[in-house]
Amino acid sequence: MRMLEKIEQYIDSCIEAGDIYGASFSLITPKGINQYYHGNQGRDEFAIGLDPAMIYDLASVTKVVGTTTRIFQLLSDHTIHLTDSVARFLPGFTHPEITIQNLLLHNSGLPADIDNLDKMQREDLIKAVYDAPLVTAPGTAYVYSDLGFILLGWIIRAVDGSLARSIQDHVCYPLAMTNTGYNLNRPKVRFVPTEFDPRRGQIQGQVHDYKAFLLNGESGHAGLFSTLTDLSVFVEMMLNFGEYQGKRVLDENVFDWLGEYDEHGRTLGWERRAGRHQYFHTGFTGPAVAFDLDRQVGMVVLTNRVYPTSDNQVWNRDRQQIFDLFFEA
Repeated sequence: MRMLEKIEQYIDSCIEAGDIYGASFSLITPKGINQYYHGNQGRDEFAIGLDPAMIYDLASVTKVVGTTTRIFQLLSDHTIHLTDSVARFLPGFTHPEITIQNLLLHNSGLPADIDNLDKMQREDLIKAVYDAPLVTAPGTAYVYSDLGFILLGWIIRAVDGSLARSIQDHVCYPLAMTNTGYNLNRPKVRFVPTEFDPRRGQIQGQVHDYKAFLLNGESGHAGLFSTLTDLSVFVEMMLNFGEYQGKRVLDENVFDWLGEYDEHGRTLGWERRAGRHQYFHTGFTGPAVAFDLDRQVGMVVLTNRVYPTSDNQVWNRDRQQIFDLFFEA
């Protein structure tokens, strides 16, 4: 438990330094799940102590908990294949040479983001994603791209009829993640606030990411909300190679795939520590999820890094230090 003590002390130091207002975090081992709630949601009317009921905007952690997990399930039952063209499922997509594998590895050649997003409406964004020009040839370079995971979300929708319902039925329900989903209908007070936006006001209970906001809060790259308890269960399932309380959520072959790819610090969907069975992902609003299959330990850290403004970048550095404490223990 020495590692946990170091992480706990470091998070406390981040709160004391004012890098963040508070953090909900857990360590998952074969012996169980240890959960901690340190600090507050924010200041003034948000100077509320954190507790297990608090719901966080997962931002890009959506990419792995929701989108990648469902894509893995569809790959395992051969509904889709890594070599399938994106255009097979999305006929209007401009680049038939891009595959599902390219999207998962962030080597599709698509740009990282969309320009002039603040001037767009929903239909403008959809068209911009379908028609986005390539910045590199597919398969030749790594560019972390939200666009690739927006497309993966649309592929899930094309197969299952609804992205939100698909994630709910195939990921959240089997894991009893009852406080995880898109556009959660919960009392506003339970949502940890994110950024104060001049156009939208104080964002609380609505997705922070503007692309996901334009897409009605439902996207493959962002939009999921969750609690520390629910995410800890998800990590427990990953540590158990896809099984949770006797139910198989992911086929074991998924973990062979995770170990097979190691390109620019990425495997399918997840970031990877070089040459090790150590996987992690972060989100813009502050969250972090990590697990080590060899040591059988996992970690979740949830915080509101962008409150009251996303100009505060210090937590991004702090979070890397927490990964180092976790992985190198």
